[in-house]
Amino acid sequence: MAKTARDKIFISYSHKDKRLFEEFKTMLAPAIRDGIVDVWDDKKIDPGAKWKDEVNAALASAKIAVLLVSQNFLASDFIASHELPLLLVAAQKEGVTVFWIYFSSCLYEQTEIATYQAAHDVSKPLDRLDKPHRQAVFSEVCAKLIRLARNPR
Repeated sequence: MAKTARDKIFISYSHKDKRLFEEFKTMLAPAIRDGIVDVWDDKKIDPGAKWKDEVNAALASAKIAVLLVSQNFLASDFIASHELPLLLVAAQKEGVTVFWIYFSSCLYEQTEIATYQAAHDVSKPLDRLDKPHRQAVFSEVCAKLIRLARNPR
């Protein structure tokens, strides 16, 4: 069986954080549309598809794992037991980049996520910022993600 090429950006997030997730994806939209970044999130799963197989295939193709970290993210059993372990092992063994964004105050320090550098200043979780400041952070974070996607380590 051929190994899947790791050439995508996988976004792991809690559906309870949909509003901030949509703001993030909207900021990234020009790069997605122009094919600069190839992003996968669960909205790409077609009705009738075996969703777990789709998630597993996307995890196997990730070269960058974007983690949208919040209390909802950390509380998700699926993320904690399925997505995160696979992504962290791939980071250690296959060089997948862990790119995490601090959506809201949570106990990320109690997880392995804390061993990775965040994409922005963790003293300012995004849900505490007003929209103009949050948009500025999203713009900076997306620019970093685009640079990383273009120039992998």
